[in-house]
Amino acid sequence: MVAGMLKRRHVLRVVAALLAFVFDLFLWQGAVTTPGGMEMPMWLIPAALAGAYAVLLTQRRIWLGFTAFLLVSLLGLAISSIVGIVGSYMALFLMVRHSSTKVANTALAGMILPISVATYSSVTYEGQSEGLLVLMSWNIGFYAAVTLLCYFAARTLRRTENRLTTERSWAEAALEEARAGERLRISRDLHDSVAHSMTAVVLQVAGVRAILQKGAEFEKVDPVLADIQVTAEQSMRELHRLLGMLRSEEESQIGQSHTFEEIASLISSAQDSGLDVVLTSNGEAQMLDPSISHAGYRVVQEGLANAMKHGGEGCRVEISTRWTATQLAISVTSISGVGKRPAVSGGFGLLGLRERIGVAGGSLSHGPTPGGYLLKASLPVDAPEELPGAVQRGTNTPTAKEVS
Repeated sequence: MVAGMLKRRHVLRVVAALLAFVFDLFLWQGAVTTPGGMEMPMWLIPAALAGAYAVLLTQRRIWLGFTAFLLVSLLGLAISSIVGIVGSYMALFLMVRHSSTKVANTALAGMILPISVATYSSVTYEGQSEGLLVLMSWNIGFYAAVTLLCYFAARTLRRTENRLTTERSWAEAALEEARAGERLRISRDLHDSVAHSMTAVVLQVAGVRAILQKGAEFEKVDPVLADIQVTAEQSMRELHRLLGMLRSEEESQIGQSHTFEEIASLISSAQDSGLDVVLTSNGEAQMLDPSISHAGYRVVQEGLANAMKHGGEGCRVEISTRWTATQLAISVTSISGVGKRPAVSGGFGLLGLRERIGVAGGSLSHGPTPGGYLLKASLPVDAPEELPGAVQRGTNTPTAKEVS
C-alpha cells in the first residue's frame, strides 16, 4: 500500500512537471535576442529548462532542483522574456512541503531572485516608459501573491500530512494496546476456566488409578469417570466459547460469565477431586453487579484450583464469605495435606485475578500461612436501587451443611 502511494505520488509529480515545462515554454515564446542585439542559440532555453526539471525530478534533495531553477531564471536578464518562473514555483512548493520550517522560509526568501528577474523581463518586454512604476508594482504584487499561495498551500498540506501520520500512529498504538488487552483477557479466562477444569481432571484420573490399583470394582469407579467426563465437556465448551470470541469481533458471549451463585458447583467438583471443602457465610446477602459477581466466582475458583494443585492429599479448604452493606469479603484458606503434588500451573492465575479484582473496584491479598495458604478478596457491594440489572443473591447461598 505504501509502495503504491509512493508510485502514485511520483507519477503525479512527473505529470505536474510536464505541464509546468509546457507553460514555461509558452511564457518564453521563443525569445533569444539579448538587449545588445545578439541572438542566443534557440536550443539553449529549452535545454536549460529541461535540465532544471530533470534535476528536480531525479534528485532526492529537492534544494538542488530549486537552485537549478534559480540559476535558470537568470537567463531572463539576457533575453526579454520570462524563463522558468513556473518551475521555480513548483520547486518552492516541493521544498516547503518536504522540508523543515527553517528550510521552507529560506526557500521563500530565495524566491526574491526569480520574482525580481521576472519583473525586469516583463518591464523590458513591454518596452514602455509611461506607467513603469505601476507596471512594476503590479508584476511584483502578482508574483509575490502566487509565491505566498504556493508557500501556504504546501505548509497546509505538510501539517495535514503530519497530523494524519500522528493520528495513524496513535490509532496503531491504541489497536496494539487493545489487542494486548484482549490477549491478556483470553489468557486469564483460559487459566480461570480451562486450566482449573484440567487440573480437576488430572487429579481425578490420579484418584481413579489409585482406586484401580487397589482392585476396586467398576461400580465404585464409574461415578468418578462420569464426573471426569462432565468436567472435560465443560472445558471443551469453554474452549469453544473462547475460540468463538477469537473468530468473531462480536462480544455476545460475554453475557455467559459465571456468577457468584455458581460457587456451589465449584465446591462440589473440588470435593469430587478429593478436597475437603467447607463453606461458611455470614451477613445478609446483597445485590451484586454482574462483573463483581463474576470476580467473586473467580476468587473461589482460583483458591480451589491452587489448593488442588499444591495442597497435597488430605488438603482441607475453608471458604468464608462475609456480607456487609458495602462490601463482600471472601477468604479461601487451604490447610495443606501430607503429600505434595507437582504444580501444573503456569503461574499467571493470581496475577490475572488481581487485575480482574482491581478492575471491579476491589482489593486482593494472598500469602502463605503456618499451615497452608490464604487468599482474601474484598469486593464492593452497591445498593439495590443503583443496580436494576444486578444479580440478586437470596436464599440460594450455599451453607456449610450443604457443601461440607
